[in-house]
Amino acid sequence: MAKRSRRELRDEEKVKLSAQESRAQLQFLLQFFRPYKFQLAIALVLLLITSGIGILFPKLTGILLDVMLGNKQTFSFKGNTVEITRFGIGATIFGLLLIQSVIRYFSSMVMVRITENSIASLRTRVYSHILRLSMSFFGERRVGELSSRISSDLTQIQETFNITVIELIRQIIFLVAGVIFLMLISVKLTVIILCTLPVLIVAGILFGKKVRQFSTKTQDALAESATIVEETLQGITSVKSYANEKYEISRYSNALTSTVALAIRGARVRSAFVSFIMFALFGGIAGVILYAGTLVQRGEMTIGELTSFMMYAMFVGGSLGSFAELFGQVQKTLGSAVRVQEILKEKPEIEIADIPLKNLRSVVLKDVAFSYPSRRDMAVLKGISLKISPGERVAFVGESGAGKSTVAAMIQRFYEPDSGEILYDGISSKELSIQEVRQNIGTVPQDIVLFGGTIGDNIRYGKLDASDEEVWRAAKIANAANFIKEFPEGLKTLVGDRGVKLSGGQRQRVAIARAILKNPPILILDEATSSLDAESEHLIQEALERLMEGRTTIIIAHRLSTVRRCDTIFVFSSGKIIESGSPNELLSKPESHYARLAAYQFLQPKLENISEN
Repeated sequence: MAKRSRRELRDEEKVKLSAQESRAQLQFLLQFFRPYKFQLAIALVLLLITSGIGILFPKLTGILLDVMLGNKQTFSFKGNTVEITRFGIGATIFGLLLIQSVIRYFSSMVMVRITENSIASLRTRVYSHILRLSMSFFGERRVGELSSRISSDLTQIQETFNITVIELIRQIIFLVAGVIFLMLISVKLTVIILCTLPVLIVAGILFGKKVRQFSTKTQDALAESATIVEETLQGITSVKSYANEKYEISRYSNALTSTVALAIRGARVRSAFVSFIMFALFGGIAGVILYAGTLVQRGEMTIGELTSFMMYAMFVGGSLGSFAELFGQVQKTLGSAVRVQEILKEKPEIEIADIPLKNLRSVVLKDVAFSYPSRRDMAVLKGISLKISPGERVAFVGESGAGKSTVAAMIQRFYEPDSGEILYDGISSKELSIQEVRQNIGTVPQDIVLFGGTIGDNIRYGKLDASDEEVWRAAKIANAANFIKEFPEGLKTLVGDRGVKLSGGQRQRVAIARAILKNPPILILDEATSSLDAESEHLIQEALERLMEGRTTIIIAHRLSTVRRCDTIFVFSSGKIIESGSPNELLSKPESHYARLAAYQFLQPKLENISEN
C-alpha cells in the first residue's frame, strides 16, 4: 500500500470531529452573532409565529373538508356555541396566509441583515489575522488556498446561516408540533408512525458521519482547484510564453475531476439516506392509511380528521426527510469553520497599533544563524556578523543562494534568527516591535509588485495621508513625473493587475517614488536596476542616488558596477561572509573572491566583443 502523504493524514484527522469538537466549532461561529442577540430574539419570535401559523393549516383544512361534506363543526365563544361556516373557515385560512407571508418577509430580512453583518465581521477578522501572520506562514501556504478560505469557506458559512439554519429551526418546529397534533387526532395511528423513528434516528447518525467526511474532503478539493486557478492567472505571462495552456487546463481539469468524484460520492450517501427515509416513513404512512380507513368506517374518525392527520404525517415526514440535507449543509459549515479556525489559531507576528516612531539608523548582526521553517535541515545563514553604521552605504554581493536576500529579510524581521542577535541603534530586536522596525525601513525590490489601483494610490502607499503635492514631489525626485504627465489621467491612471500597464522601468520608478514618500532612515535596494534598458537604468540610477542621500543603504547586487561607490562590501558565499572591505581594498587583493568576480564581470563584455570580431 502506498504511503499516505502528510496532507492526506492531516485531512483525515480534520474530518473526524467528535460531537464535542462540533459543538466547539458551532460556538466559535455563534460568537460573531452575539452582538445581534436582541435582533436574533426578534427573528426567532417571528419564525415561531410563521411556523405556528403553518402548523395550523392541516387542522383548518380538515375542518373545511368536514364542513363541505356536511359534518357540522362548532366552537365555543364567550359561552355561546358558534357554528363554523365554509366562508368563515375560508376567510380565516386566507387571512392567516397573508399574515404569515408578511411576517415571514420581515423575519427573513432580519435574519439576512444579522448574518451578513456577522459574516462580514468574521471575514474582516480572518483577513486582518492573515495580514498579521509571519512570512514563515506564507512560505508554507499557497495564495489560492488562503483566498479559498476567505471566499468559498466563508461563503459556505454565510449561506448556512442565511438559509439552512432558519429552515432547520422551522423543520424542528414542524416535527415537534406535527407529532403533538397527530397525538391529539389519534394516538393509535401516531404510535404506528413513531415506531419508525428510532430506525430513522440511528440511520441519521450513521449517514451523518459519512456526509461530514465527504463534505470536508470536497471543500479541500475545491480549495485545491481554486489554488490552481489563482496560480495560473498570477503567472499567466509564463503560461503564455511557454505555450502551456493545454497543461494548465489539464491540471485544473484533473483537480476538478477529483472534486466532482468526492461530491458525487457525498451526494450518493445523502441520496441513499433521503431515499431510505422516504421509503421507511411513507411506507409507514401507507400502512396507517389502510388502518385509518377502518377507523373512518367505524365512525371513530371523520374524513376531515383523516385528512388533517395525513397532512400532519406529511409534515413530520417532510421534516425528517429534509434533516439529512440540512444536517449535511451544517456539517459542511463545521468543516469550513475548522479551516477558518486553523488560520485564526496561527500566532500573529505583530499586533497592529499606533506606536511612536523611533528613528533607527544602524544595524548590527551578531553571529546570526538561520534555516527556513520548511527546510530546517538546510542552514541558509551560518554565523553571519556585520555592522552597518548610520548613513553608511554597504553592498551584499555573491553568487545566487549565498544568503544575501535572506539577510535583508532578517533585517526587515520577516524571519527571526535561530541563534545570534540583531541590533538596531544598539537596541536588541527583541526589545523593539516588528512594526517599529519596519516603519524605519524602505525597500526597492527587483520584482516590483504594484496594486491594481492608480499610479497615485501606489505611490501614496508609502505614506497613506500624503497630499497630491507630496506625491508629485516624490514622483519628480524618482524621475517618474514626466511619464506620469504623458498619461491623460495623470496620477489617476490605472496601472492594471500587478502594474501590467506600465513598463518595467516605469514600475521601478513608481516604487522608488513610494520609498521616497515613506522617507525611511534605512533603505534596502535589491537588484533595483537589473533587467532594464540603458535609458531606464540611467533614470533609475539618478533617482536612486537622490533616494540614498543621507540614508543607511543596503544594496544587494550581482552586477558589481552598481556598488563601486559603496563604503563597505560584504561578500557572501554559502551562507557566510567570506570577506569585507571597501571596493578599492578588495580589488587591491587579486586573490580575493570579490576581485575574481570583478575581473570576470568587467572582462566578460570585452571577451564577447573579441569573439564577435
